[in-house]
Amino acid sequence: MPGKEWTILLDQKNSETILVFLRAPEKGRVKTRLARDIGDEKALALYKNFVRKALLAVEKSGVDHRICFFPAKGQAMVEEWLGQNHTYMHQAGEDLGGRMDNALSRVFSQGVQKAILIGTDIPDISAHHLLSALDLLSKKDVVIGPSLDGGYWLIGFQRDGYCSELFRQIDWGTEGVFSATIEKCKAAGLSTGILPVLRDIDTLEDLKVFQENNFEG
Repeated sequence: MPGKEWTILLDQKNSETILVFLRAPEKGRVKTRLARDIGDEKALALYKNFVRKALLAVEKSGVDHRICFFPAKGQAMVEEWLGQNHTYMHQAGEDLGGRMDNALSRVFSQGVQKAILIGTDIPDISAHHLLSALDLLSKKDVVIGPSLDGGYWLIGFQRDGYCSELFRQIDWGTEGVFSATIEKCKAAGLSTGILPVLRDIDTLEDLKVFQENNFEG
């Protein structure tokens, strides 16, 4: 039903899940740094394309997934945009760390055994990356995909290795996010698997490099 936030009763086949973190497609509210150089309209169009690419990778992986949207009042807009063939969860929390913690804690409380969380500004993300992350979680407590700007594009946990502390006292949006998270993993005694470094698209320079790499030859 439109507007309904689903509560999932998990069975064996849903023991793994992918949480897709995104914002409602509001002009002037997405890719704001990029929009300063290319304008709000083009930034919104690019954002929508990046989300589609991320969802295509998720769907190709064949893994259960949830769309975690922000803000909560944007649910109708997100459902109209992406359709009714997804499970929707609103992001709840005072900052990005709190919202990620709440989303992961929620699915683990529902019985999920492995969960990975991804952003939607990494157009090079593939189903292979997602499946590799879940495979690493068979051997490691935590898996992280670092981004070139010092953050990360994916983080995931085994249920028994989940640690909320990784989302506390982090300066989100800075180049020290990945390194600070790794230090917290070490302090908590968590084994960590690292995925390939990918580029997220936040600035005009990021976009130019992405376009050059994708139109070579």
